[in-house]
Amino acid sequence: MKRLVLPALLALAAPGCMHSRASLIKPDEEASKCALVQTLMQEQVPQQLLAGLAADGRDAPSQVLVFVRRPEEAMLERLFAGDEPKCGGPNYSVVQTSTTDAVVLFLQPRVGGYIYDAVRAAPDELSLGGEAKGAIMKNEGGAWVSSSI
Repeated sequence: MKRLVLPALLALAAPGCMHSRASLIKPDEEASKCALVQTLMQEQVPQQLLAGLAADGRDAPSQVLVFVRRPEEAMLERLFAGDEPKCGGPNYSVVQTSTTDAVVLFLQPRVGGYIYDAVRAAPDELSLGGEAKGAIMKNEGGAWVSSSI
């Protein structure tokens, strides 16, 4: 009898443990992340970077990479978990890897939001970013509000 119980328990437990990372992503979390990026992309520095890419004749939409910096843990991670984020605007699209010059947003968590930096970089020229260009926080209504520094 004991021999039948263990295989039966394993058979029941296995499907519950075998989820891909993408299946654990909640759609509302990705939508909130996209709203965050869309708010930041309306700021002066990211708009200037997009204009520079367009002036250089880059194909539209421009690519945007988004990373979260965690200096206290010496970590840099992607904001979006999926392979192809469904986020963009009229002249840009968020990607996980860049194939050409792109706008790169660096977010660093702060209480209630993030401070951010935005730079233009080629795929082989990515750095950890520079000084903060602004801050973004959620207001009482739950919408992202940004301000330049």
